[in-house]
Amino acid sequence: MDIWGEKAGWQERLLRTTIVGVIFGTLANALNVPLPWMLGPLFGCATLSIAGFRLGMPGKLTLGSRMAIGMILGAAIDSATLARVGQWPLSLLILFVGMGLAITAAAIYYRKAAGYDKLTAVAASLPGGLANITSVALQLGANVPGTVVSQLLRVSLVVMTVPPLYIFWIGADGAGLGQMNGGFDWVGQNTWIVLGAVPAYLLGRLVRLPVPEMLGPMMLATVLNLAGYQLVMPIWLFAATFIVLGSTIGARFYGLELRVLLSYGRHAVGGTALLLTGTLLVALAISHVMDIPLYVALLAVMPGGIAEMAILAAVLGVDPVFVTFHQVFRSVILNSTAPFILRWCQRTDPAGGGPEGGKGGA
Repeated sequence: MDIWGEKAGWQERLLRTTIVGVIFGTLANALNVPLPWMLGPLFGCATLSIAGFRLGMPGKLTLGSRMAIGMILGAAIDSATLARVGQWPLSLLILFVGMGLAITAAAIYYRKAAGYDKLTAVAASLPGGLANITSVALQLGANVPGTVVSQLLRVSLVVMTVPPLYIFWIGADGAGLGQMNGGFDWVGQNTWIVLGAVPAYLLGRLVRLPVPEMLGPMMLATVLNLAGYQLVMPIWLFAATFIVLGSTIGARFYGLELRVLLSYGRHAVGGTALLLTGTLLVALAISHVMDIPLYVALLAVMPGGIAEMAILAAVLGVDPVFVTFHQVFRSVILNSTAPFILRWCQRTDPAGGGPEGGKGGA
């Protein structure tokens, strides 16, 4: 009997992952954990994946969850929000310069303190798309555990720590963060709008929108919202979206031995702390210059996943459009420049980038 799921097909793996997600999401919900339907599955799937259980969500289901997030965000946009977009070029400039300095500082830490080669140090520091940047870096010869552990822990630490910190900071109650209670709508309103998510995504791809699976559906929901048709997502679909997101992150820990995770993880925690310190300074600058609350600016530049930060902004009511706009800008800049930066690192550092993978100091 294949209890570890090594030989399981995608259907069986989906079933196992869904069961784990529902169990841990229900437990987290009962314990009043913030964003329980994302953090519960994330913790449960990560723990079981490290223990050797092979879990995972199909790519199309993950894609669908990001479309749903786009719909949720679009439903929160009104004409007053759109009128503010023209005020944001200065904050985008601060983000561009500040994140560049923060990434440089984190790369120097990985280079000096962890002993990574240049390619691995930079790959571990870039807070862009986890899959895209990691894939390019490993193809060029970056150290596998040094890159993968740093990227995974950065996203996981941010996603698991930001919600409770924001609850404490702005005084949000549990009901606004995904707990199921009597105040939620199990049916939703204007849910027919969801049927347009896939066509909106395909159109977004056709016109080459960045992150089309989110921005395409978001634009459709925004247009319909402005026309008087506001989407209210039913709670079961809301929870399912969270479960897919959390389970997908947690399942990525599969194949990492606990010994390797602990060895490289200590450097990843240090590098992430340094990156978050730089992020805080960037947020302080944006907050001061743009005269917006610090908690809004910080969520807008936080180096977690776009989908995770955007949905957190939506459920908290923390200016989701400002947050999403800046998160997408950060992702587009990093993912478009990362291949060139990483190739430069490979060419200029003879110590790394070989076929066996670069050096890792752990």
